Amino acid sequence: MLPKNRVLTPGPTALLPEAQIAQAEAAMHHRTDAFIDLFRVVRSGLKQLFKTDRDVITFASSGSGALEACVSNYIEEGDKVICVNAGKFGDRWTKMNRGYGANVVELEIEHGRAVTVDAVAKALDENPDCRAVFVQGSESSTGTVHPVREIAELVAKRDNCLMCVDAITWVGAHEVQTDAWNLDLVACGSQKAMAMPPGLAFLSVSEKAEKMLGERKGNRRFYFDIARELKNQAKDQTAFTPAISLIAAAAASLKWILDAGVDNLVRNAGELAGMSRAAAAALGLELLSNAPSDSVTAVRTPGDLDSGKVVKGLKTQFGAIIANGQDALKGKIFRLAHLGNYDYIDTMGLIAALEVVLAEAGLKFESGAGLKAAQAEYLKLKG
Repeated sequence: MLPKNRVLTPGPTALLPEAQIAQAEAAMHHRTDAFIDLFRVVRSGLKQLFKTDRDVITFASSGSGALEACVSNYIEEGDKVICVNAGKFGDRWTKMNRGYGANVVELEIEHGRAVTVDAVAKALDENPDCRAVFVQGSESSTGTVHPVREIAELVAKRDNCLMCVDAITWVGAHEVQTDAWNLDLVACGSQKAMAMPPGLAFLSVSEKAEKMLGERKGNRRFYFDIARELKNQAKDQTAFTPAISLIAAAAASLKWILDAGVDNLVRNAGELAGMSRAAAAALGLELLSNAPSDSVTAVRTPGDLDSGKVVKGLKTQFGAIIANGQDALKGKIFRLAHLGNYDYIDTMGLIAALEVVLAEAGLKFESGAGLKAAQAEYLKLKG
């Protein structure tokens, strides 16, 4: 057989053809009316995706750039913050804050477990001088979703505390109501649910967060200056040279999302996640998470089977590129993505290929059991 490569990872995700075409055709200077018109479309679309009336600013960087902006603009040496560390990306929040000299109250959570609202409430009560709470919406390293809405309710009661959300694999895969849920800083990246290449970071800034800008005079920042970008992007411009071709791709991606409907994009991820979980159960596999994310499903490999063998088998035989575990979870789990430009056939094809690879690795199950369970789940969800 001649396999066709398919990217089925939680990021970068499969590229939307319209975004690729738009990127290739973008040829303009960023200080022209053509770019201003294009960027205006993107800014409007991002507000609808994030469900906010506030500005969503764009940086030319990976999603981690928006995360660092949350820290560098608000946190200075000695400030106390609460960081939820339940995986590789929660650890990134922690390391970023410590890098800026913050006094970090770290809530270390077992990988595959969601933080509890009670744990955050206790930390807030014990640390009334907390400047910000940092949490992932979806911890993609473990396939876990955190109770962001409920945590935000606690933070909203504190005038000088910000709710900061790494939403990189959360926006577009789960319901996100930025304004209604009082989310102060919501960071995202282009290479996830938007189904376009890496290189853009997005950050929504609440009224509360904007008012708190400049309260710390010792903040170390230059490129990721939120106040400067808010001022410039309100005029449909950027402070520095933007990634023009990626802005064009973002416009195409947002048109695709808005034409389909943000809620339908979220529903699609949920359906594919449900199918994948059903297939895993039918094949006798366990999920890592007690609160599974709809953006990515993390599946434990049984016994002494190295998940790298599953990843390699899918790539070698079928051209299907999935994700291994990261850091301590490498070799123990594999991860299947659902966010962005994935559909029923992508998921059913992946499950069929997975059955072959697992059977060749010596696992015992009824052939087609995963496919049958996934199809039944799809029909149930379809109603």
